[in-house]
Amino acid sequence: MPDDKASDNIIPFEPRPKPDRPQKQNAHPPMFNIPPATKILTGLILFVYLVIFGLSITFIPNAESIAVAFGGFVPASWTTPELFNWQTVLTVFTFSFLHGGWLHLGFNTVLLVAMGSGLEKSVGIKRYFYIYIGSTVFALLTHMALYPFSIIPLIGASGGINGVFGAMIYLMHKNQTAHTSKLIPMIAVYIGITALIGLIGGPDGASVAWVAHIGGFLAGIGIMMLLLKHQK
Repeated sequence: MPDDKASDNIIPFEPRPKPDRPQKQNAHPPMFNIPPATKILTGLILFVYLVIFGLSITFIPNAESIAVAFGGFVPASWTTPELFNWQTVLTVFTFSFLHGGWLHLGFNTVLLVAMGSGLEKSVGIKRYFYIYIGSTVFALLTHMALYPFSIIPLIGASGGINGVFGAMIYLMHKNQTAHTSKLIPMIAVYIGITALIGLIGGPDGASVAWVAHIGGFLAGIGIMMLLLKHQK
């Protein structure tokens, strides 16, 4: 984990030369160089899914359905008093660790490792968590704003991951040019593609929470902008 002094500044997203070190004989670089926060998040997501999957093939055949029913975020449970119960508050946290199948899980974990590793190395663990958690919460709020009475559970880490993606895009763009207006076409293309995917559906035919994806993406950009502004 980086020390406090090093994590206070956001560093440009570009490779930094490492000092020459004596190489051990037959030494090989690690295949995966995943920083700690991204590694922890990915590990938790995989662990939760594997536990539920293990229960579904051993003791509780409908374990996945039970997990989604109790841990998924249901907008109507917040807007309809009769549906609000003790686990409703917990779903704000639990929903992002649940996934609807191996394809959903694999897609999210690959993106998290690919995007999260670069962002974490650039901004540090603390700011990385600000972006991920803030984007996840904003994704929920965006989804609930459009579907306030939906009883369909929202699950998956896509909101936070899209926030990480948005923050990474903005940081890379900021390091290349100071003109934020040039980023607008990229944002428009992303929103268009995401909305189209939401209308078509996922590769397995499952519905896609495209509004939450867009909300998380825009939140990631906004939080990254605030972090850079605060640094000055």
